[in-house]
Amino acid sequence: MSRRLIEGHWIMEKDEIVEGNLIVKGNITGENGRRFHLTVIGDLNCWDLNCGDLDCGDLNCWNLNCWDLNCLDLTCGDLTCWDLDCWDLDCEDLNCLDLDCRDLDCWNLDCRDLDCRDLDCEDLDFYAVAIAYNSFKCKSWKARRDNYVIKCLDSEIEVKG
Repeated sequence: MSRRLIEGHWIMEKDEIVEGNLIVKGNITGENGRRFHLTVIGDLNCWDLNCGDLDCGDLNCWNLNCWDLNCLDLTCGDLTCWDLDCWDLDCEDLNCLDLDCRDLDCWNLDCRDLDCRDLDCEDLDFYAVAIAYNSFKCKSWKARRDNYVIKCLDSEIEVKG
């Protein structure tokens, strides 16, 4: 598989499709905070992914590794990765079918299945499964399937009033 290496920050000026692995030794941002579409067929490795909106039909990659993934709206049909490994995943609205991460902090979360170590959000809307390992905090939650599972393995689910 081919590899594209960018030394330093990458300021995107247009929609991009990268075939192969993408390594950015810096941050990925949109020019002037502009909206952009990024498709990576392979691995995506970067320091920070910062944008006003990341909106795509599907964000597919084998590994999504970054220190911070920050955006106002992250909307995709599927956020599909073999590994989603971020120190912080922080956004206003996160909409996806499946999400697997270590720490999740967001205002509104809408997904089909959720699996993470720590979950802290305002509103959680999921289809069938929402599991946190260490901590699970939310203002409200709603399952869209009658036969659902919501659980925190190491503590009680805390619903903030």
